[in-house]
Amino acid sequence: MACFRSRSRAAAVVVVTMLLLQACSEASSSPQFRKMLVSVNASSMSSSGGGGHSAEPLELEECSKDLLEVFQNNAPSMAGGMPTYSVEITNTCIDCAVCDVHIACGDFASNDVIDPDKFRRLGFNDCLVNGGGSIEPSFPVSFQYGNSFPYPMTVASASCDCN
Repeated sequence: MACFRSRSRAAAVVVVTMLLLQACSEASSSPQFRKMLVSVNASSMSSSGGGGHSAEPLELEECSKDLLEVFQNNAPSMAGGMPTYSVEITNTCIDCAVCDVHIACGDFASNDVIDPDKFRRLGFNDCLVNGGGSIEPSFPVSFQYGNSFPYPMTVASASCDCN
């Protein structure tokens, strides 16, 4: 009897998955679907790296710092036990580049050398991402830093005029 229940559940999962794939396929061929993006509210992330997302439609013509997400997680410690943090800055726009990205980073400092072309502190609470160059969709900028505590990081500003 237990074997029958497992097969029934597996079959139900397969059917639901197939229906979802079909619905996504039909939606992606719609012109309206191509004009909508999902804006993920990175501020809803908890400091522990988890958290929820709130999604809302965003017109393709709009450009804002909300097109970017900053993820920060614990990474393996450096030699000597210094805590290390991994940061990833992602452009969530489907078909646009975002550039001149500035991160509010407090008094950021690292015991580990960070490639200044990826992330550089310009002044208090102002760090530049990717040397000001463009961040393409699906090509996040990532780096690690070492410090005794993580620095809160949020997107301060960005531009979509990347010509």
